[in-house]
Amino acid sequence: MDDQAGMHGTGSAEHPETPLRRPLLLVLLALLLLVEALGVLAIGAWLVAQLADTQPESYATAIALIVLVLAAGVWVLFIALGAYRMRPWVRGAALTWQILQIVVAICVFQGLLADVVDGWPLLIISLLGVGLLLSPSVVAVTRRS
Repeated sequence: MDDQAGMHGTGSAEHPETPLRRPLLLVLLALLLLVEALGVLAIGAWLVAQLADTQPESYATAIALIVLVLAAGVWVLFIALGAYRMRPWVRGAALTWQILQIVVAICVFQGLLADVVDGWPLLIISLLGVGLLLSPSVVAVTRRS
């Protein structure tokens, strides 16, 4: 019985594995990323509804934008799942997403995309995400061994 357990990687006396606990800040990061992913997917659904409701100037551009938004939503959803599972690749992917959101917030502040007031929630959420990503407990859990 012990030989089978050692062969299948379920545990053996030579290599005891201690289960890692998820730090609270990692759970908060995963929840933040999940909320962001659901928000992006909701925007994608809204864009699909807009495409069905009104005629765009260019269908190719509208469909390309919808595909990009939905792909970004799925990407952030996978990042959230990876964060919950304590995967080491999460830090780079989540930091990239947060930086992209900061860039969008800056564009909003400059008046390029929307009303200036709309950029503050995006910037605050992004900075919160960066802070959670760089917290020592999250870095320790997602560090490669």
